[in-house]
Amino acid sequence: MDAPSYKRTPSPALRRLLAADGFLAPLLRERTTNGIQIEVQFRGGDEVHLYCGLTCIVKCGRDGDSSIWVESHRTYACRHCAKRLFRPASRRVTKRGACVRDVWSVGDFAFAPALEAFLNGVTVAERQTKEGSIQARWSKVIAPWIVFDKEAQLAYPSKSERARLLSEAFRPSVEAARNELNLLAQSRRSLPNGRDHWAMPPLGKTRLKIDQLAVDSAGNLVLLEIKDASGSASEVYYAPFQLLQNVWEWQRALPAVRGSLQRLLDARVELSLTPGGVPPITGVVRAAIGFGADERSERVRSRYSEVLGIVNAQLPSGVSSIETWAFVNEKPIRLAFAVHR
Repeated sequence: MDAPSYKRTPSPALRRLLAADGFLAPLLRERTTNGIQIEVQFRGGDEVHLYCGLTCIVKCGRDGDSSIWVESHRTYACRHCAKRLFRPASRRVTKRGACVRDVWSVGDFAFAPALEAFLNGVTVAERQTKEGSIQARWSKVIAPWIVFDKEAQLAYPSKSERARLLSEAFRPSVEAARNELNLLAQSRRSLPNGRDHWAMPPLGKTRLKIDQLAVDSAGNLVLLEIKDASGSASEVYYAPFQLLQNVWEWQRALPAVRGSLQRLLDARVELSLTPGGVPPITGVVRAAIGFGADERSERVRSRYSEVLGIVNAQLPSGVSSIETWAFVNEKPIRLAFAVHR
């Protein structure tokens, strides 16, 4: 009763609309924006979201048995390319003015060309595409794993229950790692050489997201954290600690949500969004950090290695050491390096 849940599987009715001959089939057509392939993701409430990089450019869902709704942030919905999809006579503003929504009748022949005009014309800000382009690259690989969801977040019966369950999942291992990292950072901050100055570890979060969920050839559930190696140094070298919290949460929750994850994966295979032949999801968690190109400085690599050593010592029983991957010559390669302890 108090277990977390993961309800993102599209309903049979929504899957019929998304089938090859369905009214919403144009949502699944392969296309790019800003040079990045648009990704199709399912969300709670029986919704379909289209992502470009880190931003959702349009959402869609059923509005009864014979209508569908489409919605987008006003950043995109108020552009010239959107005027046919969000029609002036029928659109309405939602979410305190942040979004625009329109409702279409299933079978309206004007919907498909209106959607095409919008998706062909919309662009997103560069800040949404830097790390987003890295995420898109990882979304397309078929080895060492296949991604089937992004921005994964478990749901809990209540805020208090979430806090209680996360507290149980995290302690004592996550706090032990945090304490050791605090001591490490403090010791480096006190050194006279300012170049060795460390940021303090990030504070704990009560709501956790994992960048991507994947399944490997053995059926292991892969928790993948994506990082721009050229980004904020502290975010890069503390990435293993960030992932440690997700690993404990998902390791504890997996028995309760494995069936839901499998149904989501099966639905994506049915709609040809995920390759067929993917093995069933097992009860084993595998954790990895994925970069684009490995553009870390030697100093950041050294700090990352130290953090990784501390974190790996606090992983749940049965979870192998956190892996580090990057693209080398357009191929995903696992990075090997000495771990400081």
